[in-house]
Amino acid sequence: MPAPKKYLPHGIKILFEDNALLIVDKPAGLLSVPARYEREENALSLMTRWLKKGQAKSKKELFAVNRLDRETSGILVFAKSLALRERLHEHWEENEKIYRAVVAGTDFPSDAGTIESYLLQDADYRVHALPPDTNPVPANAQYAKTEYRVLSRGNGVSLVEIRLCTGRKNQIRVHFSQIGHPLIGDRMYGLGNRHRLKLHACRFVFTHPVSRERLTVESPCPF
Repeated sequence: MPAPKKYLPHGIKILFEDNALLIVDKPAGLLSVPARYEREENALSLMTRWLKKGQAKSKKELFAVNRLDRETSGILVFAKSLALRERLHEHWEENEKIYRAVVAGTDFPSDAGTIESYLLQDADYRVHALPPDTNPVPANAQYAKTEYRVLSRGNGVSLVEIRLCTGRKNQIRVHFSQIGHPLIGDRMYGLGNRHRLKLHACRFVFTHPVSRERLTVESPCPF
């Protein structure tokens, strides 16, 4: 019996649910999964407790398929078994993952482009884009590719739609900082300001791991 929607954790909305998957709209400010410094207040723990609501001995469990940074909002995918998560991961880069972001500046050379680089995480867990002439590329660096389309420009900022071709940690934030257009509200890779991070996972197009049906899940952009 599904858990009552009225007990959903504050700010989380269900976008899709069946026997295999639970896809939610995560608010900004909430971790996706447990961290060393926060084990309870994260989307995975909250939604697992919700799934077991009223069933103290329930063995129901959720497995995070993707992750969003704490300050990123939007589509977060959970599988209802480890095998289903692994099945989704096998073809993860074949799925379409679309974001929207507000970035600093309007002087893009064209309305569409691609950003490619190798990303490397340092000892402080900060991710850096390696210079294009780096040779040899460190063995632990990861290739990353981001495609974007400028939707509008004005007041010194641009609204962009982003397609992730690879899924690396902080990829979007690092890539737009790399090209001189850091995300508004990005305190780590940008200038930082009073705004929330203007990054939202708004569309996910994927092949269902059981039915093999091609499905689209969307979340309205809050900015």
